[in-house]
Formats: sequence, C-alpha cells, structure tokens
Amino acid sequence: MSVAAFEGISKAPHTPGANGAPIAAVVPANARRTAPPSRSVAPHPDASRALVLSVIKRIEGYLEEETAALQKSLDFDFKASNDRKSQGLVDLNQALRRLPKSDVNADLKARLETFRKKLASNLRVIRLHLDAVKEIASILSDAIQSAESDGTYTRSIGPYRSAP
Repeated sequence: MSVAAFEGISKAPHTPGANGAPIAAVVPANARRTAPPSRSVAPHPDASRALVLSVIKRIEGYLEEETAALQKSLDFDFKASNDRKSQGLVDLNQALRRLPKSDVNADLKARLETFRKKLASNLRVIRLHLDAVKEIASILSDAIQSAESDGTYTRSIGPYRSAP
C-alpha cells in the first residue's frame, strides 16, 4: 500500500458529528478515545427489592402451574415448563446480584423463605411423578422381556429342573 493511500485512510473524515463539529475534532489528537462515562448508577434499594420480588412472584406462578398440572393430568409440556423456570432462576440470580446484602430486609427474607417452601413442594411432586414413570417403565420393560423370551437363557428353578 502506498504512503499516499495510507495517509488517505488514516485521515479523519470531515463530516459533522452529533454536535455539528467535525468528527476529527471529537477524536483526540493522539487518536485514542477516552472511555465513555460510566452509566452504572447504583439502583435504589426499594427498586432492587421490587425487582427481586417480581421475579420471585413470576417463578412461583410457574411452580404452581407445574405442580397443579402434575397432580391433575399427564398432558403437560415439561420442556416448556423447565425452560420458563430456568430463565426465571437466571433472572432471579441477576436481580439478587444487584441487591447488596445490606439491603435485604425482613420482608424479603420472609418472601425468600416462602419461595423455598414452594420450590420444595414442587420438587416433591416432580420426584413423585418421576418415581411413577420409573416404575411404569420397569413394568413395561419386564413385560417386554418376558414376552420376547423363549426361556433358553433363563435359569429354571423348581420341580422341573433336571438333575445332573
């Protein structure tokens, strides 16, 4: 690349910037931009608590819906429910990270304890459902094996066993 071509690329264009000044005037002479001003403003503790509470309320709705569906019928979309709960827990973790421990008050602690109880209740129902599914799968597996078996490889115990 020629020196003239390089100089043409390296020169700042003279189009106006946001404030009407040429862009070359916006960039310092050493061609390094300064860091943008920090936008992180410490959220108000009440706003942070309100965010945590709203996320908890949303997840509790998912838990109640799933628990009721598992107790009443088997026609339930487990993947969609799991995806919603997973996203809710990601949101809850983010909201809790924004809330300093010093801003956790007694009301929020009580709400978190209620949330833990609802999670435990949902877990019990899910475990019960999974245990039932495992039992049904075991019964079906045994039935299939006995229907397909001709007895060749099974050990026969009883009066019909031949003596050596």
